[in-house]
Amino acid sequence: MTVRIVTDSTADLPPGVAEELRITVVPALVMFGREELRDGVDLTTEEFFRRMTNSSVAPTTSQAPVGAFLEAYERLSRETDEIAAVLLGGRFSGMVASALAARDMLKGRCRIEIVDSDSASLGLGFAVMAAARAARDGAPMERVTAIARSWAARQHTFAALDTLEWARRGGRISRIEAALGSLLHIKPILTVKTEIQAVGRARTRAAALKRMFELAMSYPNITHVGIMYATTPEDAEMIAGWVRASLPEAQIEIVRIGPALGAHGGPGIMGMTVVEGEKEA
Repeated sequence: MTVRIVTDSTADLPPGVAEELRITVVPALVMFGREELRDGVDLTTEEFFRRMTNSSVAPTTSQAPVGAFLEAYERLSRETDEIAAVLLGGRFSGMVASALAARDMLKGRCRIEIVDSDSASLGLGFAVMAAARAARDGAPMERVTAIARSWAARQHTFAALDTLEWARRGGRISRIEAALGSLLHIKPILTVKTEIQAVGRARTRAAALKRMFELAMSYPNITHVGIMYATTPEDAEMIAGWVRASLPEAQIEIVRIGPALGAHGGPGIMGMTVVEGEKEA
């Protein structure tokens, strides 16, 4: 039987890809106060950023519950006896823990392998799509999970924040740190691999985007580039132009950052993922 692929909504897959590659997407949870919504099911990205901007209540997020993964596994187990779940990095969220707990509840009924991507957004999404294409082409479980892990290991993901305020409101940094950042007009640039680390900063949005681009493009043998935006598609197109001028052969995906990640970066967040080609033996 064909291996079926499960991921979570933080993968920010391009429109139509989940259906095309038969990827099951388990939604993360987004909360506005006591209101709990499923990312991409009860709440569209457009609705989320509109509410985020206009609401006095800052959104928070949570991993998909164990029951959501269990429901996905049970549904897929009627079609296959092998499932590969490629998920948001375990150090960022309890998503992997939920997936593992659901797997343990389904023991004996279906083989389920969990792949921790150590990343988010298209850092995860590229690994998911590669695994799904391999599964569609009939690859066995060992090959599918090896491909997912290889893509995850070769990706490098960066984010440029327009402000530190949303990170503060979400509890990611202190009020003092956010105030200092605002006073100095700092636009932090982060790397998102295994853990989130600051790798640069700029005084203007334009400088931050340029620096993010430079950091992302510093890797050798880049074959795939992901550009992620929240509310500024024009910035995504501008960066895509820079990429095409520098790497005309690279494959480019432009996607919108969803609620589960947008809640922490705010409406102005931008991201880039680059994937290095496999090294020759």
